[in-house]
Amino acid sequence: MSYDSLLIWQYTGKPKARATAQLIDQYFSDTWQGLADLPNALNIETASGKNLDLVGQHVGQSRVLTGLAPRRLFGFERAPGTQGLSRFGLGGGKWYRIGDVFTDSVVLDDDDFRFLIKCRIAKNHMVGTVPDITQALDFIFGGQASIYDQYDMSFTVTIRSNQVTAFKRYAIQTLDILPRPAGVNVKYVVLANITAFGFAGSAGAFAFNYGKFARYL
Repeated sequence: MSYDSLLIWQYTGKPKARATAQLIDQYFSDTWQGLADLPNALNIETASGKNLDLVGQHVGQSRVLTGLAPRRLFGFERAPGTQGLSRFGLGGGKWYRIGDVFTDSVVLDDDDFRFLIKCRIAKNHMVGTVPDITQALDFIFGGQASIYDQYDMSFTVTIRSNQVTAFKRYAIQTLDILPRPAGVNVKYVVLANITAFGFAGSAGAFAFNYGKFARYL
């Protein structure tokens, strides 16, 4: 029901009164919709851009990672990881000077940033037990990871291959971002997806060029 339908009979035929009531109705409707959408704006699964930055700031995770990407320095042809001279004032590698750093900062996209935020939340609240780490991995990988206690101060974490991008693999290996107890060794295994490689006679296996291999991180 709109506000203009609630006008008393003296104002029902007055266009200015009806327009004022409609304006108030629209104002309150927009305000209510904004309040209703506020929880979704900071939802880790749906937030993006500045909203996701606010979530990261709250949990202590920056979108900018320092020293992650190699700098594109000037070098001659065929030298790996280098760039040549600029053309028309554009592009080209930077000249190296003694003492310069070899890496640049990287600004993460929303998907990679969301992954680090989830890992940070899990590490901030973990207690180190196997059930706790299992719950944390479910939160991070959406139920596509499992943990196996080896009972020798180590455990193995398996992750489905479609959940591990190049950046996530780097973060797991280098940033020690996944939750784990102090002093416990962890081995990460990326499992092949449903098109797993296998030899003839293996049930559900796929041959070369079709099947994917499991691998250690």
